[in-house]
Amino acid sequence: MEARPKIDVPPTPADKAAELLAWGALALLWGFTVWSFFHLPNTIPIHFDAAGVPDHYGKKDSILMLPLVATGLFAAMTAIVTAFSKFPHALNYPVTITPANALGQYRAAIRMARGLRIGMVLMFLLLVFQTAQTATGRADSLGAWTLPVTLGLLVGLPGLCYWITVASAHK
Repeated sequence: MEARPKIDVPPTPADKAAELLAWGALALLWGFTVWSFFHLPNTIPIHFDAAGVPDHYGKKDSILMLPLVATGLFAAMTAIVTAFSKFPHALNYPVTITPANALGQYRAAIRMARGLRIGMVLMFLLLVFQTAQTATGRADSLGAWTLPVTLGLLVGLPGLCYWITVASAHK
């Protein structure tokens, strides 16, 4: 393995804004879930088949599992982002890391992890929203757009964060 530069990667204003967005999305997830909880019937869909149609029902307090799981994943991903920020030279990269490209590549890796964390929280927010819509009769399934939006949040958002950083480094 090549000797990679061990440099500090200070957060930019955009990085700080992404952190606020991540924490804000988590707060929104909890706020919307608690608000929804008081407006849900006692029985809600807790599982959906491949077509997005509910196929298993449970108590309404089951909806609280979604933000609980999201919070656990958020904490783990926050630890990963912190580790990436402290030890970016230890990660795998698709290019050879040199002193000239180290900052851009390191920043891109950190931003990709931040984008994944934001996408994950937004995906859980979408699931809570769609579950509430289905439980209250406003929708009869998750909807055909749920899978593409979920994939976009989990793959597209981190990829976009990476691409923007790499593209701006080549200017």
